[in-house]
Amino acid sequence: MAKVDKSRQLTIEQENAIDLLLQGKSDREVAEAVGVSRQTVTEWRNRDALFVAELNRRRQEVWGGQTERLRQLVAQAVNVLEEDLQQNQDRKLRQAAAVHILRAVGLYGVNLAPKGATDPEDIEAEWASTKALAESLKELSRLTA
Repeated sequence: MAKVDKSRQLTIEQENAIDLLLQGKSDREVAEAVGVSRQTVTEWRNRDALFVAELNRRRQEVWGGQTERLRQLVAQAVNVLEEDLQQNQDRKLRQAAAVHILRAVGLYGVNLAPKGATDPEDIEAEWASTKALAESLKELSRLTA
């Protein structure tokens, strides 16, 4: 793997490209705005470690700032969903609210059917396999320590 030249800095075009990418612009739109080819922007995003690192760092900054704003809205959002769920006139609105709630708690689309083997021999075989794997991992850990 090639080493990254840590003394290298992003060009003005790259800095501007990052700003535009953070705004959700496409590679083509970014390229037109900063005066380079679309392929150049794609190369920056896929092969320029300094560019990718800065883009990731800036995305994390944006995400961190927005996460707190979202947390402050949670109580209001739950209140709206509760009101919509209790509304008697609009069945579609009630269903949409219910789906949002189920998604929020991770239950929407989840298979809640009971799982597991129903044959005792299958269960014992699964236990034996799990035990053998645990013993192998323990032995491996002992050998590499």
